[in-house]
This record gives sequence, C-alpha cells and structure tokens, in this order.
Amino acid sequence: MELRLLTTERERETFAQRLAEARMKNGASFRDVERTRVHNRVRLEASSVYALFETESDPASRMVAGGAIHDLEAFPQSCHQPDLSYLPPRSVLECSDHWSLSRGAGMHSWRAIAAQVVHRNPIAVLLYLAAGSSDHSGFYSAMGLVKVGEPVEHPYLEGPDDGKLWVQPMILAGDALARLTESVLMQKMEVLGDYRILRFGNRARVRPCSDRLTTPPAASVSPQRTLVPESNAQVN
Repeated sequence: MELRLLTTERERETFAQRLAEARMKNGASFRDVERTRVHNRVRLEASSVYALFETESDPASRMVAGGAIHDLEAFPQSCHQPDLSYLPPRSVLECSDHWSLSRGAGMHSWRAIAAQVVHRNPIAVLLYLAAGSSDHSGFYSAMGLVKVGEPVEHPYLEGPDDGKLWVQPMILAGDALARLTESVLMQKMEVLGDYRILRFGNRARVRPCSDRLTTPPAASVSPQRTLVPESNAQVN
C-alpha cells in the first residue's frame, strides 16, 4: 500500500471527484453546493491532501481512499466550536474529507494519515462527524477521539435538515494522542521524500493500547461521557 501527498492540480481534481463518488456510494446525507464550493476549494488548497494506492505504480486515477489535513494557522477550523483559541493555531490539526471506495481501504488510509499526523507533532487533532447513526461509528472513539460539546451546524455543507448539516466535533489530545503516537511509531513503514510518500503492508493496523480517553486541559473543552461518535461520515 502507498499513501501519497497529492501535489498537482490534476491529482487534486481526481481526489475531489473520488470524494464525491464515495459520498454518493455511501449514501452520505450531506453535499457540497455551489455557494460553498469556492470556500471548500480554498480550504483544500491550504491542506495537505493524501490518497491511498494499492501499489506504488498506480496512477492518480486508481486512488482508492484519501483524506486531508490542515493546521489552524494555514486555514481556520471549519466550525466555530469547539473553542481552541487557547492553543497555538499551528499546533492543532483538522482532519477532513476522509473517503474510501474499496472495502478496507479507509482503515488503511487512516493508518497512514495517522502517521502523517504524528509526524507533525500536534497538541490536538480535530474532526467533525456528520450527526446520525452508523454501524462503523465506534472506529473513531477506538482511536481515542472524544465528543466535545453538542452537535453544531456546519457552515459550508448542506444536509437533510432543511438544508442544514449538523456535525459532532471530536478531539484527540492528551494521553489518547500519546497512545496513538506510540502505536504509530511501532508500525513498519517506508518513508520517502520527507513523508511525501509512505509505503506499508496491508495487514497491520493502528491499535491504541488503552481505552482511557482524555482531552485538552481547558474548561472550554468538556467532552460528553458517551464516547461513540454518531457517524463515521467525516465531513468538510
């Protein structure tokens, strides 16, 4: 398996097309619309965009999964909550646009994206999940992410609630981030070009070693005790 940083306009266009295909295939309840496409395009341009390939020789057209990462210095967080203003913007990573078109590919792409996250050494990792029900929603909590506050309206995507999309903010930080880091560092990966390319086998998985979860030490972040995310549909 190979995770590549996408650098050309054509590669990024293919990523956007595959993301839309994955949302349609998986019956996502949210969508990008004309009034928000400019914003989302600018956000992706400010992000590191990654795609997963089954072999190192596969062209961009054969990407099977992917995701994006940006720090809050490069581009602001997508929703107004949670309040992370007490942290240096560059130390907070927002993960978004996680998609998969092949069974198991999403798990493998997360494994490699987690390695990219750890390489950047953040204080906290933020993502937003579409509020709803999902059989696979426990995956994110198993990785150490916890809910922060109540669902909030996403300003840049449309959803099924009279055009509104409600998302659940989730945070990975503290001991949970340390455990994920330890798990990632135990993985066998070939790193090329200062993490522009990661190569690895398709068997091992990132497995944090404890279910004790924590969040950043600030009063503005007060996660609920129900730790199972409401949906595995990662948005932005």
